[in-house]
Amino acid sequence: MATISAQPAATTGPFEGMAAQAALASLMDRVGAARVLREHHVWEAVRILPETAGLPEDIKQSPELRGLMEKEAFTAALRLLAHACTPARDLSDLEPHGDCWTATVSVCGGLDRARRCRLTQADHRDPPAAVLIALLGSAIRTSSRSVRQKRSKAAVQQERQK
Repeated sequence: MATISAQPAATTGPFEGMAAQAALASLMDRVGAARVLREHHVWEAVRILPETAGLPEDIKQSPELRGLMEKEAFTAALRLLAHACTPARDLSDLEPHGDCWTATVSVCGGLDRARRCRLTQADHRDPPAAVLIALLGSAIRTSSRSVRQKRSKAAVQQERQK
């Protein structure tokens, strides 16, 4: 059995040099294709999420995160990461459905938290992998939502010109 490292490897990851959103999409694809979640997937997320989901940079040095990673408690580690993001994310559901697991991550913001929540769901045979994919998806949805709004406004302006 391989030993678990308490910190991310110093080697460059496959997302080095990519835009943050492309790195998120790439990691989501790789985790989706993997049979089970591996430690290096979580550490890659830790390197990407500060830019895309407001994860504090110093989370890498958190004794709690390192302890969970040493124990291979990936779901608990991902829950810790989700709560540390700004706005905070919450693993609101993790349930089996047939031969896969469905994870639901909620992102709530603003003063009226109940009214402004967005949900991101992901399915995978491995529960921690489903959680990571949903967490990464919540970061992509945050930035792509404004892109869709801009496209909608542009489409409306074009219709008005006709």
